[in-house]
Amino acid sequence: MRPGLERIRKAPEGAFFRFALLLFCGFGALPALATECSVLPFRSDAERVQVKKVYDGDTLTLKDGRRIRLLGINTPELTHGGKPAEPLGKQSRQQLKQILGKGPVFLLVGKEAHDHYGRVLGHVFDAAGESVSAQLLRLGAGFAVVIPPNTRLSECYQEAELFARSNGLGVWGNPFFQPVSSASTALKGGYIRVTGVVQRVSLTKKVIWVDLEGDVTLKIDKKYSDYVSGAVLDAVMARSRNAQAKPELMLEARGWMSDRLSWKGSMPKLIKQGKRKRFQLNIQHRLVWSAVAGR
Repeated sequence: MRPGLERIRKAPEGAFFRFALLLFCGFGALPALATECSVLPFRSDAERVQVKKVYDGDTLTLKDGRRIRLLGINTPELTHGGKPAEPLGKQSRQQLKQILGKGPVFLLVGKEAHDHYGRVLGHVFDAAGESVSAQLLRLGAGFAVVIPPNTRLSECYQEAELFARSNGLGVWGNPFFQPVSSASTALKGGYIRVTGVVQRVSLTKKVIWVDLEGDVTLKIDKKYSDYVSGAVLDAVMARSRNAQAKPELMLEARGWMSDRLSWKGSMPKLIKQGKRKRFQLNIQHRLVWSAVAGR
């Protein structure tokens, strides 16, 4: 066992910071999660670390210089690159600071250890050993994210998000974060929740393409089929066999939307010719999409 982990079960300083967080957020104690959301099952793989700086609601730097991107959550953006801040961005950062406190925390690096920015991808646990991402999700500080192969604690994060969603907390009570129609003219690249009726399903050897009405295509790479399999994929595959089936199949999906007009190669030309849709959203896990009530 690594130094300090034997104190997780007691962690008196963690209790203080959780109490301070609840005071800050303005509501009483939250019911405990049914799903295991602590570092205890992973204690042999976790390391005790010290936070130096919190950048935003899902990114921080350790005193040893490593920059950490929290797994399991995406929080509203702060001002950067000339883009304005999103609502609740500053609040999410403050909530993360309150949860972390000033004491040591515990880091569990993901199976995929780095993102394309060079940041360490990790689950972080507070001084009491409780998941930081789960606590943020239960406050509505952001949206649950699952990107294989980093699927640990995905059920925990889903349960935490459901609490905030059911109670209209944070992002779930702010109109800015409502789903955007796939037929909307306001679509743009970046993290988004999108809804749309399935128009067509196309199958290739490696990819399932799902065209939504308007200008959005969902891409399901078959290498992720084990992660995506479930009722929604079954419904989509049924549409590939009977495109005219009734009632309509409407989906809600979330993730990082890519604007294909910015791509190199032939794609921009195909879009202008009306042969391809402008926006693409990759579906890599069953928890990032769902069937919703149609029109």
